This record gives sequence, C-alpha cells and structure tokens, in this order.
Amino acid sequence: MAKRISKSQFMMGLQCPKKLWLYNFRKNLLPPVDPAKQRLFDEGHAVDEVSRGYFKGGRLVAFDYRQLSHALKHTSWLMNEDGAKLVYEGAFAAAGVLIRCDMLKKNPDGSWDLIEVKSSTDVKEEHIPDVAVQRYVLEAAGVKIRKTWLMHLNRDYVRNGPVEPKKFLTREDISDRVAEFLPSVAGSLERFAEILESPCPEPGIGRHCAEPYDCDFCGHCWKTVPDYSIYDIPRLSWEKKNTLKAMGIVNVRDVPDTFDLNAAQRLYVQVERTGRPAVDRDALRDFLAEIKYPLYHIDFETLMPGIPLFDGTRPYQQVPFQVSLHVQDKPGAAPRHLEYLADPNRDPRPGLTAFLLANIGPEGSLLAYNAAFEVGRLKELAAAYPGSSAALLGLAERAVDLMRPFKGQAYVLPEFHGRYSIKVLLPAIVPDMTYEGLAIGNGGDAQLAYMDMVTGKMDRARREQAMKDLLVYCGQDTLAMVKILEKLYALAAQ
Repeated sequence: MAKRISKSQFMMGLQCPKKLWLYNFRKNLLPPVDPAKQRLFDEGHAVDEVSRGYFKGGRLVAFDYRQLSHALKHTSWLMNEDGAKLVYEGAFAAAGVLIRCDMLKKNPDGSWDLIEVKSSTDVKEEHIPDVAVQRYVLEAAGVKIRKTWLMHLNRDYVRNGPVEPKKFLTREDISDRVAEFLPSVAGSLERFAEILESPCPEPGIGRHCAEPYDCDFCGHCWKTVPDYSIYDIPRLSWEKKNTLKAMGIVNVRDVPDTFDLNAAQRLYVQVERTGRPAVDRDALRDFLAEIKYPLYHIDFETLMPGIPLFDGTRPYQQVPFQVSLHVQDKPGAAPRHLEYLADPNRDPRPGLTAFLLANIGPEGSLLAYNAAFEVGRLKELAAAYPGSSAALLGLAERAVDLMRPFKGQAYVLPEFHGRYSIKVLLPAIVPDMTYEGLAIGNGGDAQLAYMDMVTGKMDRARREQAMKDLLVYCGQDTLAMVKILEKLYALAAQ
C-alpha cells in the first residue's frame, strides 16, 4: 500500500527527492526548530487568523494533525450537510495526499473557490504547485473547483488603527497558472510513491539545497563538505560549481589556475591557497580619505513584522527600535558610547528619532557596516516625520560604508573564507573580540527578543535581562567598527 503524503511533503519531493525520503524515514536527522524559523511559522499562523476577517460567516475546522479523522469528518459535514458557504482549514484525503485548505468559498452554482493564504507580499513561483496539488486532491475528492486564488499581504498597506483585513490583504486569481501546472501533479505523485518504496536517492548537492527553501537536511547532506569549499566562492554559478565537482574538486585551494573565475573569485582562491592576506593600500587610503570627523559609528536594530505593529508602518517594514553610537573626535581618539533602546510598549521611532537628532552633530561622517541599511532607515524616518525630514536626510547623506573596502577586496584574510559580514571579519581582525557567548549574538536574535517584549511573551525578569543583552550586543557592533577602522588606518600607514 502506497504511503499517503501531505501537501508539504509533495513540495519537498519537488524540491529534492532525497529530502522527501529523509523526512519520511530519517526524521531524527532534522535539527530542532530554531527561534527564527518558529517566528516565521507564528507569523504565518497570525496572517491566517487575520485572513479569516476578509469574508464574513466562515466556519473553522479546528481539529489539528493529531485528530485528522475528526477533521475529515467535520469538513465533510460542513460542506455536505451543514450548508456552510465558507470553510477554513478544511481537511481532505484523496489520491494518496492529505491537505488542509486555508479557505474554500462556495459559489451560487455549487462550485467552490480555493483560496490559499500566504504571508508573502506577492505570488511566488513555488506557490503554484502548492495550490495545484490542493486542487488536484479536491477534485479527486469530488469537489468542483471554479477558481483558485492566492491571498497575500498588500505591500502598500499602511496601518492606521486596527488591522483591516480587506486592506491588509489582497487576492490574485492564479487559476490559469494552476491549470497549466495541474497535469504534472499525477506524474509527480507516482514518482514520489516510487521514491518512498526505494532506497534513499542520492541527487547530490546543488541549487535545490536552498531553492525555493533552505533544506533542513543540509547538515546531513553537506557533512563531508570542507569548511571552505567551492560552494563558498562568491557569485560562482551553479554550472561552474557542478563542473568543479565533476572534476573531483571541492576544496577551494584545489581549484586550478586555468579554471574560469573572475578577478574577485580568483583573489579569494589565491588567499586561501597561499594563506597570506591581500592588501590594496592605495584603495584603503582612498576610502579613509572620505571619512570626516567627528565620526559617528552607527548601528540600528530593527523589527520586521509581516503584520504591522505600529500606525504608519507597512508589512515587513524595517522599524528601528535601537541604535548604538560610538563617537570619535579624531582618528584614534577614545570613543564615547551613546545608545538608545526604545520602550517596547510604544512605537519606538519617535524616541529614536529624537535621540539621533540630539546626539549627532552637524559635521562628520556616519560610519555604518552595510550603510545602505542605515540610510534606508533614516529615509523612512524622514518620510514618517516631515518636521525632522531635512535633518534626517542630511544624516543619510553623510553615511560612509565600512563594508566597502572588504567587499571591494582592499583587505582580504584567509579567515574570511570568501565572506565579509562583520561577524566573520571581527574575530579575524580583532582576535580578542567575538560574538561567541553573547546571549544575543546576531540581528535575528535581537529582533526575536524585542518582538517577544512587544507582544508580551516575556515576564518582567526575562525582559529586564533581555534589555541588558540587547544593549551589550548593539554596543558590540559599533565598537567592532571602531576596532576594524583602527586596523585599516594601521594597514594604510604601512
């Protein structure tokens, strides 16, 4: 008897047959769900709940995955006996597949519209097979489907008071695209059934490991790949990666000199092979000449909720809630540290804006790592607060990007391994500084901690500790920039 699969397993099979097999037979290889992924799940569930206010009079099938038989029976009763015209989370099993439908809306002619809800801001390519397999199962179960829709977040929605589902969400008719994909569903299901009755397939490492989703089994499939491999060479096409793999080359230092790489890729390989840094002192001097003092090392921490939390914000808008400044009056001067962390009980932007304008003087550069991010937040604050617009835009114009000399390869260390995030650079350039061991050690952790405060998921003691941990982390970011800049000055002076 063929094994029944879920819609999510159907999507796994499309991405990678090995992923489908491992999920069914080696679930022990799955890593624990980390807080960032759990946050995505929670966001999706919250959007589902908001979507149920889009139409009136819907009936919810509340039985969960542990009560599937009840869910199937309740769905059948609602649609065939109760006369429900709108069903949420309806459960169906047919053609060897189990599905739960976000919405089924009945039409006057007795047919139904299938409405899939996603927390994205547009229709993505992977949404089409997701909806197509649902339609396939529904029709196999005897449900007549007229249209298929994708309901997603309206990227132009600006919150003003309680979230309004009909403004916050928008629908797109994807019936034609689903109909085009539909004929392939049966063949895919047959193929997946064969996979689940066979030994584990070995498709190998490839683009599918991260497209359309990061695979949870990468830790297993990639366990023999060196820490710095051909897969880490920046912007190297998958065609070239596959060519190298076919040549038996996985380690970066084994890439032959004759292999087709651009100049930047070639430099990373050279640094790895020789173990010696690459330094372009002229480029460093040109960069340092752009910096004006007093210098403000600046770093924001932000929230990016799908459902806007504050009036005047859009879905997935980066809302700054914290800023750290290390201020230096001249090169090499001891920095002064200033910081602001907003009260989680209110919109953080007004207080943060006031802090910036009160503590950043009229002269000098703002130095940020990946300055485009800080510039974007300053411009958004300027748009939100017209009275401070000119001053905030003036700050944005003074921004200098500390990432530039690393992205441009003016300074490359073997320890960078083709990357140039500040978390990678810092321990290589300043060995006595690291993010290891910090309670909050990256921007994702900071965002999750503050979101838990805003949504009331922390008790008082945890909240007070998290506030301290946030200040330590954000302060580390700007102090790291101070130390990295010192190193660049020293290199340029040699």
